Amino acid sequence: MINSVSAKSLKQLRDELAKDIARQDELIAEQKAKQKKIDAANKEVGQLAGKINSNENKVEAAKAKVKDLEDQIKEKKKEIDNLLSFLQVSNGDNIYLEYVFQAADFTDFIYRSAVVEQLTTYNNELIDDMYKMIEENKVLQVKLKQEINSAETAISELERILRKYGLDMNDLDKNQRDIKAEIKARKVEIAEYEKVYKANKCDENVEITKCVDVPPAGELVRPLKSGRMTSNYGMYDPWNNGSWRMHNGVDIGGNPVGTKVYAAAAGKVNRIQRPQSYKKNGSCGGNVVYIQHTIDGKKLRTLYMHLHSVKVKVGDIVTANTVIGTVGGNESYERCSTGAHLHFGVMKGWEGSTYYNPRNYIKFPALGNRFTTRW
Repeated sequence: MINSVSAKSLKQLRDELAKDIARQDELIAEQKAKQKKIDAANKEVGQLAGKINSNENKVEAAKAKVKDLEDQIKEKKKEIDNLLSFLQVSNGDNIYLEYVFQAADFTDFIYRSAVVEQLTTYNNELIDDMYKMIEENKVLQVKLKQEINSAETAISELERILRKYGLDMNDLDKNQRDIKAEIKARKVEIAEYEKVYKANKCDENVEITKCVDVPPAGELVRPLKSGRMTSNYGMYDPWNNGSWRMHNGVDIGGNPVGTKVYAAAAGKVNRIQRPQSYKKNGSCGGNVVYIQHTIDGKKLRTLYMHLHSVKVKVGDIVTANTVIGTVGGNESYERCSTGAHLHFGVMKGWEGSTYYNPRNYIKFPALGNRFTTRW
């Protein structure tokens, strides 16, 4: 993997970059091998997602059946109540006897006895049916619970798979990224650090966080003035074909190419990655800007992906009103997007590559909904 995750000082950044340059071909080979593992994980995740969907459908069907049984039981109770009311036997079996012994003759006695027997049998059958359906209701509720437990087990298995492959899919475009473009971007980043270290008279072994100044900010805000939420953070199936992917940010659509993109907070631009190739499908992610922030003392990094144009350079100090680029996506050289949108991510630390859910830091509307302000 690219070695920028654990670096803390300028020297470590230099050393790790040198190692990556030396084994660039190996990294590309590892990337291809990793892609096979990720594809296998995606297939397994897709199968689990199918199980969950099937279980959810069964649960809904069981709920509907339970409701239908409950309605039938209510109807049976009504039938029994009506029968008892008709015979006026709600106070005891002596009414049956009174009815029988009021017979005018033996033939009438036999007839009345047969009527009472038939009605009593029917009454008992109705009651038996009611209790049978109650038992069936109970059985179905047990089955319903089992289906729910099965779904929860499948979800737990899904989460286990995500944890297992989390590191492999942790970088936003690690599974499809252009390693040569990333190395090139890191060279520019290190060159900027070298200038800052020299200006601040820091030894190269000093931690970056102790030598580099990043203006503090109170909070992160939306990077666009308006937009529609088109994808959430987490696992998703972009082509609805069972090919699940880890999506380490949120996608914001609803704006044409060229719409202004703003920094989410005051900070410092520390990396800009551009496509190594502008040939058709030659890039995944297009132009990407990374900005370092200090939010209430916590060090974070935001990234802005699929940019059509970049309006800042590495080392620039920005505010929440700084236009850092414009919306892109669906460019001819971009194989990882199907339309104009901004991919926005939040990362832990100034150099790390662990991603957080942006919704933990910014109030975005629900998936499919629009917003019309940055706050």
